[in-house]
Amino acid sequence: MVFIQTLVFSRWDSAPGEDEPGHGFFMRLAELEGSVSMTTFANWNDLEVNRVATNQLMETLERHPMPPEWFERLRFNTPLRDGDGYILRGRSLPYHHIRFEPRRWCPGCIHESHHHRGWWEVESIRHCPIHCVELVTRDEGGTLVPWSWLGFGYSRDGYALGRQLPRRCDGAPFARYLLGRFGWLEPTSAPLLDAISIPDVIDYCEFVGRFLENPPVRKHPAIGQQSADIGYGALCGDRGDLAEAFRAWHRRYRRGHKARGVAAHFSWGYPMLAFLPESLRSTVRRAFQEAAVFETEGYDRRVTDEDFDVEFTPRREIAQQLNIEPRAVELLAREIGVLQKARERRTVAAEAIPAIAEFKETLIGIGEASKRLGVHQDAIRHLVHAGYLSVFKGLNPGRRAGGRYSPDQVANVLRLIEDLPVTGPVAYGLTFHTYRVRNNILPGELAVACLKGEVVICEKRDDVPGFKRLMVHTDAKRKRQSFMRSNETMTMGEAQALLNMTYETVFVLVNEGRLGEVERSPRQVLISRSAVEAFAAGHAKASDFGHGMGISGHAVTWRMQREGVRPVVKFVKGGKQIDTVFRRDDVMRVYGLENDPTIMEDARVNGFWKIIVPEAAKVCPYLIFPPRLPMSGQRVWNSSRGMSVHFQYDPGLGEIHIKLSAKGEYRNFWFDLNKDDYVVPIKEMLGVFDGIIKEATERQNAKTREWWRRRRAT
Repeated sequence: MVFIQTLVFSRWDSAPGEDEPGHGFFMRLAELEGSVSMTTFANWNDLEVNRVATNQLMETLERHPMPPEWFERLRFNTPLRDGDGYILRGRSLPYHHIRFEPRRWCPGCIHESHHHRGWWEVESIRHCPIHCVELVTRDEGGTLVPWSWLGFGYSRDGYALGRQLPRRCDGAPFARYLLGRFGWLEPTSAPLLDAISIPDVIDYCEFVGRFLENPPVRKHPAIGQQSADIGYGALCGDRGDLAEAFRAWHRRYRRGHKARGVAAHFSWGYPMLAFLPESLRSTVRRAFQEAAVFETEGYDRRVTDEDFDVEFTPRREIAQQLNIEPRAVELLAREIGVLQKARERRTVAAEAIPAIAEFKETLIGIGEASKRLGVHQDAIRHLVHAGYLSVFKGLNPGRRAGGRYSPDQVANVLRLIEDLPVTGPVAYGLTFHTYRVRNNILPGELAVACLKGEVVICEKRDDVPGFKRLMVHTDAKRKRQSFMRSNETMTMGEAQALLNMTYETVFVLVNEGRLGEVERSPRQVLISRSAVEAFAAGHAKASDFGHGMGISGHAVTWRMQREGVRPVVKFVKGGKQIDTVFRRDDVMRVYGLENDPTIMEDARVNGFWKIIVPEAAKVCPYLIFPPRLPMSGQRVWNSSRGMSVHFQYDPGLGEIHIKLSAKGEYRNFWFDLNKDDYVVPIKEMLGVFDGIIKEATERQNAKTREWWRRRRAT
């Protein structure tokens, strides 16, 4: 009788372990049959097994009459092929997450129980979470232990595969978390990982750990023994903890790195996000962004989980909402401290848009900025280039509205002016404007020099704003303006009245040296009285000659030009109000006159003039009268030009007509020279003159005080 064996194993004395896979139990049963090699055992039993074929080994085991719960346990702990991957404890794993070669084990686990563990084939688990040691592949002699060797107690060379190790719970956090997810150990919680699949957990932990444990490189490095544990350490907390881990990497390898955008800060890590599944990609990307922003912007506080919930709006969308240019959004956001330029495209938090709009409305134009700073508008650009001011452009798309400026920055410049030390002697101080004119310095250059402390300040005035307050030190002692002057001199205003010419004409005569300049200061120019009187005796303007002869001044000019007589001062068409002036002798010679037509030979007029001039000197000393009334009439005024009075004689009526203009007030007076009693009316008229000018001046001063009050209030 021939015996035919139908089963591979003849004995199964012990049950499989709680975590033992089918191929490990198969090896133990083969050893019980007396075999020492899986290859030999397969040949004896007609099995075609030259690798760890878990599906075939399970099918072989299931042909034996073992308890069904054994098969259920073995199948549950065995990575079985299913399509392109494996099924382990009911979880789908991709093909590359399970690795059978080389054979791995934990010496501590083998010492406690000589059987294989199902989780030793998960490639990402490189440490035992129970004994916190690295899984080994070689015996103490350094030889690989192949799958063909059936023993679990000793290697083929007689080395013990296990050794006594204490159980620990302070290491291998990644493996402990995975075994908890598989159900082999008590589960632990990781908020960022609990909701995603185990394959994604493995990929993300290895990706993050691989990034954190390596310096910046062009190509992504290989996975190391600690990569998964390092990655899990960054991902086991909240989103803020993950960002802080990236921030620490940035601080270590990219301190001071200047780059726009996130990708340039994080080497290969940021671009590689595109190849990862979406389950956690957005969180990791945002963590990169938060780390870059907090580190490059110099934030002191740590990144929190709430920072990830802040929504950011692209600059173009903000520009459309506020009707400004995208560039202006960046300028405004940077000024108020809400710009995060390390982000890609999304630079400003949505909640900061109202603050940007509010700040935009507070900006002032260049005119207002120059007034507050007390300096010429051209100086603003120097202050911008020096870093004291920022110019905000693009606030009115499509319009040339110019740049605008922050009132806070203007106020800061004013504080800098206030803090400038006063170290120079007062007697050697010149005003800001006078100093720059004398030294041929641009206003902005002098303003920057003052703020940098490159010039010495002698005094600060209180009646003017900004840079006008500064009295700058000069080498020569300052000449104080004297309000006392000799009777031998007169001002240009007095010369204008005496000559009956425009201010522009007198200015030309002074510059040409015809009126004998005595002294020039920023306040006034004094000229020789005798020189002015001599010039008046020998010269007059064309219109005065024409009025005396009953023709126009242009007719006089044309006649003189035809005769080849050149004027002393010539009117320029389209230019300033310059009179045409001729010598009296030349005009009388050309016209064949014996008497000067500009001189009024009327005893009544001369008598009136001799009365009003000394009376006006008593009541209205600020009015400047000529020594006699010309034929063409005369306008007299005060030095500030706030009041003027025009005198005109009408020979037909024998009357002098007077028109008063004083800061918006207009009055008309007339005197009949055929009557002798006009001394009292002259005094009354001058009293009216004085009252009107005082009232007008008080109104103007009140307006000025109100303007300054409003300016201080704003």
